[in-house]
Amino acid sequence: MSEETATRKRGSEYLYETLVDVGVKLLVGIPGTQTLPLDRTVAERNDIEYVMARHETAVPHVAWGYHEASHQVAATITVPGPGDTNAAHGLKNALDDNVPILHISPIPNHDEFGRHPIHELEHETFDHVVKANITVESPIQFQEQIKWGIKTALAPPTGPVRIGIPRGMLAQPIDSPAANVSVERINYVADDALARVVDCLADAKRPLLYVGGGARRSPDGPDGVAELASVLDAPVAASYKGKGVFSEDDDRFLGVTGGDLPAGARTVFETADVVLALGTNFDGPNTANWSIPMGETLVHVNLDPAEIGAAYDADIAVVADVGEACKQLAENLDSRDVAAGWDGSELATAVRTEYGECLRAAGLLDEGPPVASPGLLRAVREVIPRETVVTTDIGGHRIWSKNVFEAYAREELITAGSWAGMGVGLPSAIGAKLARPDRPVLTLTGDGSLMMCAQELHTAAEYGLDLVVILFNDADYGVISKAMHPEDEGNRHQFKWTSPDWTAVAEGYGCRARKVRTLSDLREATEWALETDGPTLVDVNVDPNEPTAVDFTSYETEVDPRSF
Repeated sequence: MSEETATRKRGSEYLYETLVDVGVKLLVGIPGTQTLPLDRTVAERNDIEYVMARHETAVPHVAWGYHEASHQVAATITVPGPGDTNAAHGLKNALDDNVPILHISPIPNHDEFGRHPIHELEHETFDHVVKANITVESPIQFQEQIKWGIKTALAPPTGPVRIGIPRGMLAQPIDSPAANVSVERINYVADDALARVVDCLADAKRPLLYVGGGARRSPDGPDGVAELASVLDAPVAASYKGKGVFSEDDDRFLGVTGGDLPAGARTVFETADVVLALGTNFDGPNTANWSIPMGETLVHVNLDPAEIGAAYDADIAVVADVGEACKQLAENLDSRDVAAGWDGSELATAVRTEYGECLRAAGLLDEGPPVASPGLLRAVREVIPRETVVTTDIGGHRIWSKNVFEAYAREELITAGSWAGMGVGLPSAIGAKLARPDRPVLTLTGDGSLMMCAQELHTAAEYGLDLVVILFNDADYGVISKAMHPEDEGNRHQFKWTSPDWTAVAEGYGCRARKVRTLSDLREATEWALETDGPTLVDVNVDPNEPTAVDFTSYETEVDPRSF
């Protein structure tokens, strides 16, 4: 045997070693005939943990939650064709949220395409679902293209990459030379633009910081935002993806944007003379379909130049990392005479106090029964440890959580951005617990959203994961039902159903469960769930007639921002 032959490796071995080299410790997947070459290699070695989900849709959601909780990157693998298309939902969610995932698709061999092999699907199907859609063309390019794909996923702005590898290359020894790969990145010089921003903020009397997902992704994002808010004494608002970047027990925290933005907070946006948008893309859900005003002057800082000017015209545009930009701005402003302006702490506190008083006056914090979503969220927040990692699914409970459920750090609140597909809450909690076994993990989910991923209760049970599922049970797609006939109070349950016995469902999957009807019972059950080994579910009867979070914000605000 020649030396060359002796050193040849199977493609799966090259792939495995490259994943290990970049720090991948988790592979999430569902096995199929095509995935077996990599599955065997993972089973033979000890550097990567393999976690098997129960549905391919959940596979990238687990990897997404894993990254959000820890900043670590996971790899995923499904069969091609139906496996890939099931995973596409989660990959697009990760793309919109700038979460890197390395998705492996063991596609048919090149000479089989066009002859209808099993699971055949055109490569370009996924071009708009991932940051890069790569097909390994030949053994000689194997290492080069694998490394290029990984580096592309990890290069800011980060995102998921799909790597299609012919199954024969994974299974057989191949000749593939080592390759040093670099991904080109354009570095914009932002000094002049930042100098203009310094002048603008120094003269501002009513500055407002608006924090988005770019601040979440920036290594120094939270510290930079906090430092700049302190220098300016500015209130801080957040988008869905910005929630948690700025601690919500800081008096300057104003609220989370969207159609449910508290009425007083909306007046702050209207009154601001400068809105400094930090890493947001102004998508429809966050801006109530672009209806939230952005002050007199808009400064937009974003790492992706394509996002600047796409939704709102910026008066000053800065292409830069949010954390770096904030620290540079704070440093320069610290040596300047900054105009005396509004008191950000008193203003934001007044807005949030008014919102809370309106919730209480409307009976939405009552003990029950029935329990309303805001009361449920407040009760859970009171009970769980501060360091708990909380994930949300999509639905009315998630919209309420934005301004009712406090978050204190970006790794501790995991929620989707504008893709907003249901069925993400439980899988992302599984990923978060795999990433942070030392932390309590809890997911907030509706019964409609849990129906889209309930089988993952079995995943959590099989792996013995200590996580808590808080189920908002109104037996309805509540937000959609109430939007169907908004003027007809007697016909607001168009899409209701007979609720399954969720405690029996959870127990059937190997979890423990309780059903509660009051907030006092919920507090006790949540404490029980946190102390119980393995996954638990707390089924809470939620008032199906409660208002939506968006409808609720129609109250008349008495906050006058100019008086602060």
